[in-house]
Order: sequence, then C-alpha cells, then structure tokens
Amino acid sequence: MGHMVRLRGSFWPQDHWGRVTNAAIPRDQIAQPSLEAADEAADAALERFGDHLHSVYLSGPAARGRPGGMAVFILLRMGATHNAANHAESWEHLLSAQIRKRHPRVGRVAIAVFSWKDVFTTDAAFSPARFRLAVNSVCIAGRNMTRMLAPQRLDAAVMNGDILGFRPRMLNAAGRLAAARSPDRVRAAAMDAGHSVLAAAFALVLEREQIYTEDLDLRRDMFTLNFPTRTRDMDVAYAMATRPSPDAMKALVFIDSASRWMTPMTDAWLNANNPQRAERLKA
Repeated sequence: MGHMVRLRGSFWPQDHWGRVTNAAIPRDQIAQPSLEAADEAADAALERFGDHLHSVYLSGPAARGRPGGMAVFILLRMGATHNAANHAESWEHLLSAQIRKRHPRVGRVAIAVFSWKDVFTTDAAFSPARFRLAVNSVCIAGRNMTRMLAPQRLDAAVMNGDILGFRPRMLNAAGRLAAARSPDRVRAAAMDAGHSVLAAAFALVLEREQIYTEDLDLRRDMFTLNFPTRTRDMDVAYAMATRPSPDAMKALVFIDSASRWMTPMTDAWLNANNPQRAERLKA
C-alpha cells in the first residue's frame, strides 16, 4: 500500500489587478454527497422563507471539489428580512446540525442567511456577504447572482470581519460547548473555535501578503511565516479545526488559551484600523 499524501491547500486565482476571483467549480462537478446535503439545505430554506427566498449558494471546500466541509449561503429577495440569532439554537445552527447528522461524509456544515441589503449595500460600505459570494460560491437553487459580483480587492475592509468577530465567535463557541449534550455538538463547537482562530490569524496578515485562501493549512502557514513564535499555537488551532476533540473541557481550555494570546493582536489591529469597532468598513 502506497504512502498517503495529505491534500494541500491552494491560493485563490487573482486577476491582472490582484483582485480575487471566484474559485468555485461548476455545479455539475460538485461531489454528490455535498450536492445532496446542499439541496437539502435549499429545500429547508424554501420551506422557511417561501416567496422571500431568492437563491441558494454552495461555498466552503465543497464548492471547489475538496474535502473539509461546506457552507450554504441563503439570499433573500429585496425587502425580505431575517432576524439572525447568534446562538446555538438559531435556525441556521439547528439546520447545520441536522444536515451534518444526516450527511456525516460531508464534514463541517455552516449556514448563513443574507438579506438583499447585506450583499448590495447602498452606503459604500464593504459587504462581507458579497465578498463570500464573489470569491467562492456556486448557485444551486434560484437565480444565479454570482455573475453580478465583481472580483474583490484585499484590504482592511476584508480583514475587519474576522478580526472584529473573533471575540464574539469564541464566546459563542464556549456557550455552545457549555450547553452541548452530545459529542457531535461538542466537536462542532470546538471545530468552529479552531476555524475562528485560523480566520482571525490569517486576516491579520492578509493585507500585507495580498493573497487569499480559505484552506486551513495555508492560513496557518501564512500566519506563522509572519509570527514564527506562534507556530505551536497555530498547530493546536489547526488540530482543533480539523480533528476537534469530543471533550468539552479540553475545547474550553483551548478557547481560553487562544483568546489570551490572540485578543491583544486583534485589539491592536482594531485600535489602528477600526477604533469605533464598526461592523463594516468603507470598501
């Protein structure tokens, strides 16, 4: 039996001006297990939102034909709203848990609902939703809007979401761990905490590097190239994101440790670039 080689990540394609373009593959090339899970999410979205639903998109590693999980983005029609709840019992989290249980081969599942104004802002503010749709998504239901989304620049506005969101995401994961009643839910919360560390870390070096990736190994490596003294910490975060522990206490210790060293770095960046702690910076 030959040696197994771990699949390495890749950097996103960029155009002549260095803007990031969509890395997703066509729908007919998506792996069947991921497509079935995404279609189930689309059916659930249609049942919940009805005529207010505009379109549904597959993102995450699955959108590029890679292992590691998937994200589903649900876009509502103009004028429709959704009261998103950032806790373990939100509709998005419950649907994610249901799909993850029914489709264990897919791996991590994340679901987000976007209003029309989330994507097509009118105040010149950067749109995290538009960025996510533009860099890695393929339409699986409804009218395809991805062709209307221009390639995205890499600047402080892109970095802000993962840096500003680091603390609340870690608190959210800790709350979910405290309430978890099954190993599956413990692993899901622990995995999200690991992803939050890697996302914030990569965001801290993104503008300097001017390259983009969502692959966890490269996010870890790019950060440690800039901060080599944090290599061990990033290895721990990578392990938690890819092989999460079913031990809630171990995951809580990880969250506490990661927050202690990462928070001063995110706070320093925010003090320099976003002292008002605005959720969205100008594009």
